[in-house]
Amino acid sequence: MALVSELKSVCLTRPNTRVANVVRVPTSRIAKVQKRSAPVSHATFTADPTTQQSSLAGNVAAQKDLNARHRDILKHFPSALGVDDFIARCEVVLSGYGFTGDNSIAMTNLCRDEITLVLKDKIEAVFGSSFNTNGLGGVLTCGVTGMGAGLSHSPTSSSGRERYVFFSFPHIAIDSASSVGTITRPGRSGRSCACGALLKALGELKAEGYACNCKVPGVHDPLDPEYSILKQRLARRLRYEKTDVSKLDLVGITAVAERTITNDLEYLIEKAVDLNKADYAVVTGVQIHNWATSLEADGTPSLEFVAPTKVFVVVNGVKIHLDLTKVPSLSPRQLLMLAGGEASAHDTNFAVSHSTGSTLQEIPYSYLNTRLGGATVLSPDWTTLAQKDNMAPNNSWPVWQNVIRSDSVPTDRDRKAPTMDSPEECVNPSFAAANGNGKA
Repeated sequence: MALVSELKSVCLTRPNTRVANVVRVPTSRIAKVQKRSAPVSHATFTADPTTQQSSLAGNVAAQKDLNARHRDILKHFPSALGVDDFIARCEVVLSGYGFTGDNSIAMTNLCRDEITLVLKDKIEAVFGSSFNTNGLGGVLTCGVTGMGAGLSHSPTSSSGRERYVFFSFPHIAIDSASSVGTITRPGRSGRSCACGALLKALGELKAEGYACNCKVPGVHDPLDPEYSILKQRLARRLRYEKTDVSKLDLVGITAVAERTITNDLEYLIEKAVDLNKADYAVVTGVQIHNWATSLEADGTPSLEFVAPTKVFVVVNGVKIHLDLTKVPSLSPRQLLMLAGGEASAHDTNFAVSHSTGSTLQEIPYSYLNTRLGGATVLSPDWTTLAQKDNMAPNNSWPVWQNVIRSDSVPTDRDRKAPTMDSPEECVNPSFAAANGNGKA
């Protein structure tokens, strides 16, 4: 099992190589599958998804071209990677800085929508059960206490040091016909949308403007707390960025949500994480559901993408930004090996393709028609094999790790942006419609 050492070697000697000789890392997951006994009802939002013109629209044969679909996704999210490829790269990069499923706890922040479980399952296949801080649209409402609760569940190394890996992703659907916001859900006829909360907020912000939606921190609708907090956080960010809401679309509001939530996450980390006793990693971006317009066996493949925006580690107080694009992607054969157990549990045949910059793998139809049950992480006691922690700060890293450092360092947390508790200049304490048009 030479995944880490082989891929480190490739990063060192062939940093631009797209395909590496990769095998599964020791930590694995066995998923128990439970079939739904009846169609499941879902909450819906009234706003209709928007349709983007594409060569894939109405062309079922073309929708089976995974590379063409990836190219369409890249038009909206230029950093998008296939979800399995994304997770594999994260696993290799983070293990190089000491973060593994055996010594770290994953903190996952996703939308409450059940379709985000696809990404959550991929994360937990590597890091085991995660502590979730989910909210509508991915908004963070757990606060310092909620964050601290998750951190207190972390494994502890022999030195007493803890490790946390934060994953945070709002989500969006762009179906196989390139219709933005549209998704077909298992057991439900007709079109649905994602993210419904962001789509609803977009429609209301277009109608009302953001001025009347900028509230005093701590004020929210008691009957709709999460959504009202999400809308307030978006409104304050839009005002800060001086965005023309009338020109905003679902892709745009999703990007705004990602920036807002990532900033909030980093703000909470500053409040909750003790750097004297812990190292942590942050991986943020947008989850993209590129599902078939019609879910059926042997039909059009369904895909999942992740568009990473920030990846960094803080080890012994030293912050290092990382670039996942510098990690070679897995080949189709390697992805099939990684998914061997999962594939055999669902479908014997599913689509894999090597696209530009990322290897793509179908999310099996039967998986989308089931709900995953429990999981058992099979792993030896790797603490007996791991090196002892070096508690002294050390800025020197192996050469291969220098290869994956980000050349263009992303900005740190925007300290000028409004935070969860920053005072509101123009006080609007009520959720009733403001006098006048209230538009920015």
